[in-house]
Amino acid sequence: MEFNDVFNSENRFFSMMNKVWDMVVLNLLFLVTVIIGIGPAASALYYAVAKNIRRSRGYATKSFFHAFKLNFKQGVIIGILQLVAAFSLYYCYWFAMSMKEGNTITQVYMALWFVFTLLFLFMSVYIYPVLSRFSMSVPSLLKMSFVLSLRHLPSTLVMVAMIVLEFLAAYLIPPLLTIVVICGASLYVLLKSLMMERILKRYIKKPEEGEEVPADAWYLE
Repeated sequence: MEFNDVFNSENRFFSMMNKVWDMVVLNLLFLVTVIIGIGPAASALYYAVAKNIRRSRGYATKSFFHAFKLNFKQGVIIGILQLVAAFSLYYCYWFAMSMKEGNTITQVYMALWFVFTLLFLFMSVYIYPVLSRFSMSVPSLLKMSFVLSLRHLPSTLVMVAMIVLEFLAAYLIPPLLTIVVICGASLYVLLKSLMMERILKRYIKKPEEGEEVPADAWYLE
């Protein structure tokens, strides 16, 4: 390799460093825009990571803002629904803890809380990737996320475990907290996309024989 090749944009090392930088930028954009709405921010982050980092298509910031604007309304609605659900689950947990321990009703109540909390986490894993990929109503998005989370349960459990392990690692190993802040969200989305893209691809309508394929159908690769 010649010395000039080190700075060539097509050099593998240079390309990898560009992707690392894009992940840091996307993570920062996510942390800033999540204040406006977690829904649009999360769907935009997944879209940009899947398209730019995984498939090397387009520009990271451009992809992020395109998806943020495109999915803003539905993302805000879904984000609000998530917050309401999360608050309701927290209240149910607090209510169960205030009940008498060892009571049969308390045990049943806690079991139900655990099941609904798992379903909430399962759907949360899928909802924003689904939003970033498909055009449908909010109820349909929620229904599809629910069905996919159960239909692909092994992958769902792994994706939920990954985010739990990321936060647990940051809590137990303080130096890792810096990495989580810098690129934790984008890194999680990148790892999640390794499984999520295989799942979503199965539900995308393939062009029929003789039908023109979109010029930038990166999601079919």
